[in-house]
Amino acid sequence: MLEPRLQFIERTGIVMEGLGVQRVAGRVLGALLTAPPQGQTASELAELLASSRAGISTATRTLTLIGLIERVSVRGERADRYRMVPGAWAALTEQGQRKLDAIHQLADAGLVALPEGGDPGPLQEMQHFYFSWQQEFPEVLRRWRDSYRQQLEPRQGLQEERP
Repeated sequence: MLEPRLQFIERTGIVMEGLGVQRVAGRVLGALLTAPPQGQTASELAELLASSRAGISTATRTLTLIGLIERVSVRGERADRYRMVPGAWAALTEQGQRKLDAIHQLADAGLVALPEGGDPGPLQEMQHFYFSWQQEFPEVLRRWRDSYRQQLEPRQGLQEERP
């Protein structure tokens, strides 16, 4: 049986694959979600995941382009490290707002282009659904940010008190 971290990494790979991301990219994401704060090098990831350097390179490039991870150099080390981008989940979700806008605009355009005798029902449903999400989405993000800041405040206070 795999240790809990490796089980999590494999599960992350499967979940992300179900969302349309390559499984190896999901596995790298799982590894970096459970990595030390300084992150991990491509070699460390390849060893941990028993994967090729080429596969790790493709996966890290994908996750970097998505905006979930970043490549950083550490003074005194030859190899760059990869780590999670702080605030990545909210930023990724904000990109979703632009997608909602685009789909809502597509519904508007579809209604304009609807030929005589065409059924407006599906486009009206699409338009209303995405309009509703456009209205709710910013408030959901604001509530999350407020909640997360409140969660961090006690931890930040403890860190500041340390000598």
